[in-house]
Amino acid sequence: MRFTTRFTTERFKAVRRPLAAALVSLLAAGSLALGTGGASADVLGGMAVDPATGADTSGILLTTAGQCPQPATNLIVTVRGAGFPAEGQIVVGNSPIDIYPATQNGGFAVPLTETMRDYASEAGFTTLQGRYDFTLTCRMPFGSTTYGDFTAPIWFTSDTTYQSTEPVTVTPTTTKLTASPASPVVQGTAVKLTAAVSPATATGTVRFLDGTTQLGSPVTVSGGTATLSTSSLAVGTHSLKASFTPADPAVYGPSVSAALSYTVKIKPPAVVSAAKVTGTVRAGSTVTCSVSFSGATSVSYAWLKDGKVISGQTAKTRTLGGAEYKHKIACRATGKNTTGSTVSTSPAVTVGLGPALKVGTKPSISGTHKVGYKQTAKPGSWKPAATSYSYVWKRDGKTISGATKSTYTPTRSDRGHKLTVTVTAKRGGYANGSATSVSVKIA
Repeated sequence: MRFTTRFTTERFKAVRRPLAAALVSLLAAGSLALGTGGASADVLGGMAVDPATGADTSGILLTTAGQCPQPATNLIVTVRGAGFPAEGQIVVGNSPIDIYPATQNGGFAVPLTETMRDYASEAGFTTLQGRYDFTLTCRMPFGSTTYGDFTAPIWFTSDTTYQSTEPVTVTPTTTKLTASPASPVVQGTAVKLTAAVSPATATGTVRFLDGTTQLGSPVTVSGGTATLSTSSLAVGTHSLKASFTPADPAVYGPSVSAALSYTVKIKPPAVVSAAKVTGTVRAGSTVTCSVSFSGATSVSYAWLKDGKVISGQTAKTRTLGGAEYKHKIACRATGKNTTGSTVSTSPAVTVGLGPALKVGTKPSISGTHKVGYKQTAKPGSWKPAATSYSYVWKRDGKTISGATKSTYTPTRSDRGHKLTVTVTAKRGGYANGSATSVSVKIA
């Protein structure tokens, strides 16, 4: 049973003044005996401490749970604890009980003559710590016989503050954070965060933090572990922590993990539309490597002929050469960013025959246009340039049998007739082109 009789500051001082006077009288009469041993030392009950919480400089009033048994007429109060003598230090000397006011609970109120700070100074130490026990002993004015004790503890939770209830011992905790997979990861990766709380018996919740931003909802600790999976970490470097909040803060303390540096990289490029050779796939035509990536900061190209890379061909577009006629052509595109690269290779396509060569400057016939004089065919100019030519000489538009060289010498049969030469221009991979010269009359 707890007795809570309270005295105001004024009443507390009023009780202490007559007490001090009584003590002076007893000391003057030489009647103060400090012995506390005797026939009985039973605990009669407890004492209420007022104020229940206070400072090292607070006045303290002890209220007993009952009266001292007869024939006790006096009391003495001692305190034991860290810094004080093992047998205790007297804080209220041998005093008549009847100088203390009775309380409604049937006990009596005894103010300490000084503060705990004063008593510590007198005992020669400076730091008040832990538990201190007050013992009020019922006795006679003289001799060593005692008739029971009233007791009351207080606890100093710091050097300057006390409380009359025993402090609950809070068990400290530690929290460690790990992440899987290990850093770095690419954007969108599912990251599993695991908080290990020690001791494993601690119950409560863990908040996972990205800087000061909470990830998801608090997670309940089970068996010393709490986990959270997230795919929402943005590109960049993160400072991740796990903060443990105990279910019962009077039993376990909170704890926060060390910061875990975690890096998220941009995703490597992804193919949106695969590489494809577009355009007219024939010699002389320009084709394009058509492709698209997401997340690419640059795209490079390569061209392949029959599955082998063509050296020096790194543009997005290229003009097919005649030498590629009937061969397989493909393109390869590589999308790149700071994380990595992604390759897309087109299907191979067969290069078709290029268009016929086109004449620029028509063929012509040079020489003296008379019977017996050699006529020379000039092939003219062609686009693209021809690599070889063939010739057909004609008389009045009709082919002259056997006249298939670049030169022709007219005979009597040609006198008075018109000669022309038809030139066929040739180039590998292209269709042949042909053109006929302006006619000349043979004299």
